[in-house]
Amino acid sequence: MPRALARRRSLVVWALLGLAMVLLSYTFILATAAVCVYLPYLLLANTESFNFQVLVLLLCGVAMAGAMVWSLVPRRDNFENPGPLIDRSSHPLLFAEMDQIADALNEPVPAEVFLIPQVNAFVSDRGGIMGFGSRRVMGIGLPLVAILNISEFRAVLAHEFAHYYSGDTRLGPLVYKTRQTIIRTMQNMSSLRGAMRIAIAQGVYRLVMWILQGYWILYFRATQIISRRQEYRADELACEIAGAESLIAGLKKIHGCGAAFPSYWNSEVLGFLNQGYRPAITEGFSLFVKSPEISRQIEDLLENELHEDKTHPYDSHPPLHKRITSAQRLVRETSISHTEAPATTLFSNLLIEEARLLSMSSSESAVAELKVVGWGDLSQALPKMWAEDIRSNGNLLSGLTPDDIPNLLPRLAEIGSRMPDPKGTLLSPNQRTQRAAELMGTALALLISNVGWPLRISPGERYFDINGERFSVQGSLAALFEKKTSREQWIELCQKMRIAGLQLVEAKASAAAANDVTDIAAL
Repeated sequence: MPRALARRRSLVVWALLGLAMVLLSYTFILATAAVCVYLPYLLLANTESFNFQVLVLLLCGVAMAGAMVWSLVPRRDNFENPGPLIDRSSHPLLFAEMDQIADALNEPVPAEVFLIPQVNAFVSDRGGIMGFGSRRVMGIGLPLVAILNISEFRAVLAHEFAHYYSGDTRLGPLVYKTRQTIIRTMQNMSSLRGAMRIAIAQGVYRLVMWILQGYWILYFRATQIISRRQEYRADELACEIAGAESLIAGLKKIHGCGAAFPSYWNSEVLGFLNQGYRPAITEGFSLFVKSPEISRQIEDLLENELHEDKTHPYDSHPPLHKRITSAQRLVRETSISHTEAPATTLFSNLLIEEARLLSMSSSESAVAELKVVGWGDLSQALPKMWAEDIRSNGNLLSGLTPDDIPNLLPRLAEIGSRMPDPKGTLLSPNQRTQRAAELMGTALALLISNVGWPLRISPGERYFDINGERFSVQGSLAALFEKKTSREQWIELCQKMRIAGLQLVEAKASAAAANDVTDIAAL
């Protein structure tokens, strides 16, 4: 493992600036509180006769000062676990990797390492008061592990450890707590708005709030500048330990794939979980980002981000292209050895960790009841889910055939209006129309499956194999909606798939749905 870079004096200056901003913030709020009381008191003391308005100013000043001083009282950091703890004995290869990085920087391994559901990693000093009595913690994203190889993952870990090495996490709690203090001050001051009913009190109140808001903007922008400098330094140390090439590749994957995970979770995982199936989440995300359509979208997103040159004042991280440009200057002639094996190999059993992560938002018993299935086996499970979906509203498509679908398009709004809204939800007309389109697509997919055409499913891809040709229900219906496919072409396609003239919904399913509606009406 390469020897880490020495600490830079320039970063010490930035750290001192951050500390100075913290001290200035408390001094500023205290001084503002003192002025709110002292100036009205001075006016009252130098007024020969009783002045009601000055007395009101004094009382309002005392109230505002009390709100500000109360906001400054330190609160204990009640840190809640962001995910399940990762045990050293269960994943020795992962901790061996962290041990090497910790040794290179002469820093201890965090006291607690958590698994989190984001394409990200973090380190922090949490607990205690104002950073005192805190402990080191680290979070490692499960989807992050899915997209990186070991060398790229090592660069990410080295970047996070570099925040320890540079003292960022010691300064971080002070900066964060001060932000919370300023926000708390603004909130407590806002609670006094209703009491400031007299005109002169309202004027003073608005002036004080304007001053506090101006300082909040100054403090936040200044500390974000410091944060961006810390990110550059952490990247520099990561390049020294893991290699600039690995860091650059890892940054691109994180920025590109980060936006894809919510879509993957909602479209590929959540539906199966709700139906009692538990696919391999990590493996699935790795496949999802490699699927042709998703991969193209990720490339387009990354291309746009690489051309984003502007640094926003409230960004905690520099723009991606600037981080890459900075890292490229540190590429060595003799490169550090790289390991192309997936980062998932550092974990002993990810299925167990996935279950533990799911248990953070559900009960262990509920997760244990889920049936673990491979992505290849879900082609048998999906038609069963379609049949269950059709059971609820299949009667709305009773008597219709795939040939009728082009004529159904103008009726989707009417069909959607007859579908009961989900319990506790009031859908908009557009949402009801979308539900009707989804119902029609589900019925069509189930019919094609029942005819016997093989369903191919992998994360990011669902299609039927029609004599060696791919048929996507969603894509084909979209082409029909957009009039890229004519009615004649659609009927010809239905005949090719041997579904022309067949009922979209079997009479049994339609009757079951009608009975359900009757039962609901009876209730």
